[in-house]
Amino acid sequence: MLALVGCASGGSADVDSGAGSGTRDGSVRSDGSMTMIDAPAGAQTRTLTQTTSQTLEAATSIACGGQSGTAANNFYRVFDLAAAGITGDFHVTQVSFQVEHCHSLIGGSGAVVAVRVGTYNAAPGATLANANMTILASNANVQVPEVIENFTTTPPTTPGGTVNAPINATIAAGKQLLVEVDAPDGTNKFQFYMGANNDGESGFGYILAPSCSLSVPTNISSVGTTPAPVHLLLTVTGTY
Repeated sequence: MLALVGCASGGSADVDSGAGSGTRDGSVRSDGSMTMIDAPAGAQTRTLTQTTSQTLEAATSIACGGQSGTAANNFYRVFDLAAAGITGDFHVTQVSFQVEHCHSLIGGSGAVVAVRVGTYNAAPGATLANANMTILASNANVQVPEVIENFTTTPPTTPGGTVNAPINATIAAGKQLLVEVDAPDGTNKFQFYMGANNDGESGFGYILAPSCSLSVPTNISSVGTTPAPVHLLLTVTGTY
């Protein structure tokens, strides 16, 4: 059985990060910025986030897998639009997430993941129920760049990166917005660790990892060999 561990060595998408390659012994440098979204006339643009800070912290994220590659891992957040002050329909235009470590083990660069948005028809708790999820849109080809975490330093460091994935869906007024990042099985192919920090959050981030006996999306801060805060840096931008 695979273990949920921290980074062991660590459509299309706009990638604001170091897409260059590196080795476990070195680091790569990257400078990122958020893609600007123009709202239609009379509409407002809003980025939904549940983390107190967007500052990525090295050696924080966890995933099912290890040095021979990460297994299938799905990451989620649920946003209550009404609680966020959005009383009308919300038109999703982009999903963004940060990357702590992404390394191709077979040459090439990075990995390809899928991004999905939809609704969640229940109050989110320590777990999410698959039956309460309705997917409305998917971007199946989101390129994640090569981002190499450096564990030769104390503390470890990562150049990090931000992936901005375009996606279009309308979340009806009064609904809860579900966002998912689906990283496929990378065994012997790649490692992928979503960016995170432990600076505080207003709602849980979730992980689904059947190979590590997580058959339903579970609060990611409650799992792992040593449970600790893992606040996923996963946001959704749209207009209303």
